[in-house]
Amino acid sequence: MTVTVEATRSTHADDAAESRERALQIKVRSGHQIESLDEMTDRYRDVLVQTMLIAGDLEMTPLGYNHGALSNAPTLDAKIALASAIQDELGHAQITFRLLEDFGYDTQELLFRRAPEQFRTFYMTQHPMDDYISAVVMMMLGDRAGYTTTLDIQESCSYAPYSRSLRKVNFEETFHVGHGERWTEIFWKKSPATRKRVQDAVDFCFPLAAMWFGLPDHLKTRTDQLTYRIRGQSNDELRQRWLAKVVPFCEKVGIHVPAHYDEIQGQYVLDYQLPILLDEATGKWDYTTVTWEEQFAQWKKGGPLKTAMFHRMQSEVWGDALW
Repeated sequence: MTVTVEATRSTHADDAAESRERALQIKVRSGHQIESLDEMTDRYRDVLVQTMLIAGDLEMTPLGYNHGALSNAPTLDAKIALASAIQDELGHAQITFRLLEDFGYDTQELLFRRAPEQFRTFYMTQHPMDDYISAVVMMMLGDRAGYTTTLDIQESCSYAPYSRSLRKVNFEETFHVGHGERWTEIFWKKSPATRKRVQDAVDFCFPLAAMWFGLPDHLKTRTDQLTYRIRGQSNDELRQRWLAKVVPFCEKVGIHVPAHYDEIQGQYVLDYQLPILLDEATGKWDYTTVTWEEQFAQWKKGGPLKTAMFHRMQSEVWGDALW
């Protein structure tokens, strides 16, 4: 009898939780904005928190610009502009980590007492920017990719405090993208040597930025971010939104990129089939399509700054080397 009663209680509890889950999904899909943690189900909270944790870690990765671009900036004004962009990005991380404190996380713990291997970043962010041209090209392509993602979250996220927090973030990101585009075009027109350097940087950065949006939609198995309206657009939709900005800009300037607008499909397409691998010894891409298992293995191994930038941040190796 006891077993039957306990089983009945458990069934009722499961039914109630499932009903609450369905109700929340219907509300957020209809446009409802969540203000309180009390409105969340455990599943919604987990998806949201994981999204913000990754976003916070990614905002720390402009520390990679310190590898060479900042110290090798051509003028003091250029150095100040890049330092300001890095400061902006760290401020964006602080905004996200502050929001995570509402969920019980400790910012100091996340930043300074977490092992560098535990920071979750994307392959695009794990490579050093050795000079100012590589930095502005990465802003033109990579910051545009990040901005595409955060703008979608600002426009769509059902957790209102997170959506509101991204207004400042995205306002500043427009300056970073604009700085990258402006200086990429300046260097393109400056001399044959700088034009070649721009093209080389684009050849390296473009596939990295295209990878930012992750797996193609038909291979994506977890769609909770869309189910709970944490994001509004899928991976392929975001990649298309990015391509629709960077391809016309590069074509206008004269920069070659491995993508074009397909009149038949009515959308921008890559000139290669994902996934592809970077030869890290040469810094060149092998445009031969490989398996996703091979791609995942390269992502798991990571680039040279995967943990190095966080080791540096936590050990505070700055001083005269910064300037």
